[in-house]
Amino acid sequence: MVSDYICSEIDFPFCRFVSKEVCKGMCRTEMINKTKLNSPALLCLIAIILGLTVRMMRHVQSLCSSIGRREMTLLFTSYSFANIIELVLVGLRHTLDRKLFMILTTLQLVFTNVAFFSLLVGAITMEMYAGKHGYESQTLLYIWISSYGFLSTLVIFVSLLLKTAVPILIMSFGLNLLFAYSYFILQIRKLNFNNAEIWAYGTLFIALACFMLSSIPIFVGSGLIAI
Repeated sequence: MVSDYICSEIDFPFCRFVSKEVCKGMCRTEMINKTKLNSPALLCLIAIILGLTVRMMRHVQSLCSSIGRREMTLLFTSYSFANIIELVLVGLRHTLDRKLFMILTTLQLVFTNVAFFSLLVGAITMEMYAGKHGYESQTLLYIWISSYGFLSTLVIFVSLLLKTAVPILIMSFGLNLLFAYSYFILQIRKLNFNNAEIWAYGTLFIALACFMLSSIPIFVGSGLIAI
């Protein structure tokens, strides 16, 4: 199965519930005050990502008149919560109770899904001022995000409870990839419409290249990147 192969490459938290495969590249553990800390190098990397995300949030919030400021803040906030929970799941993997681990895994996946969904929806709504019923773009964004977050929570929690990986793979991998690439296509169309300079295209394609590179370890190379 696809889930078994993915879990053999990267030890995602949800693999504990839906797969019996063991990741090929085992990480190190450290003992700190009788607490077993899993993968300290990965924890440092997640902490760095959190720091960079907070910096981006402050930069966006400082642009008070910027179109899409609230949409981008929502994106970075969701992404930050996902990484904070992942920090706990990775570091305290051998310490947390199984039920608590399941709840945190659900929340981590939900915040990740919401981040990807808000990326696309925010790009659509950030230039909208009011809908046909008089809703502001921010209100529409929150309604869509809340609805998708509720659906994602329900699907993921039930899937973990029933130990089935297919809904998780569809929602947390398939749809997230679809949202991301749809966002890039939408941005390219906007740049073409506005006759943007070449630098804007360059920035967008650099972001796309980084996103594609970050997806590679899911499928290959766990032995090379294991710590």
